[in-house]
Amino acid sequence: MVGDAAPTRRARAAVRRVTAELGVSTAADPALRDRAEAAVLIASELVANAWRHAHGAVEMRLCWHDGVLTLEVDDRSATPPAVVPDSERGAHGGYGLTLVDHLADAWGVQRRPSGKTVWARCALPLVG
Repeated sequence: MVGDAAPTRRARAAVRRVTAELGVSTAADPALRDRAEAAVLIASELVANAWRHAHGAVEMRLCWHDGVLTLEVDDRSATPPAVVPDSERGAHGGYGLTLVDHLADAWGVQRRPSGKTVWARCALPLVG
């Protein structure tokens, strides 16, 4: 349901757990910790957008490969997300995908027969 904070809270917790296990969110280097927090914000925005605009998120996946964390959120809507122009943003939103666009190394949409997957990639170098 729209306004339910639990899905976004669970998404943030999942990303924090993964980045902690990888040692990125607890790294001595503040730039690495910032990248981990960026991944948390991206997950939160993708899940919030699915709940608000696409009838709820169906599933979120976190895929780790070669120093890159890919966040994928499936939803039931075929309508692609859009970055809202500055002139249309306001008190009721419109900042989410702009934030994702700035924080992610890449993001996009993959259509599926029953909706779409919105994905974002974050380079998170492992610490030694």
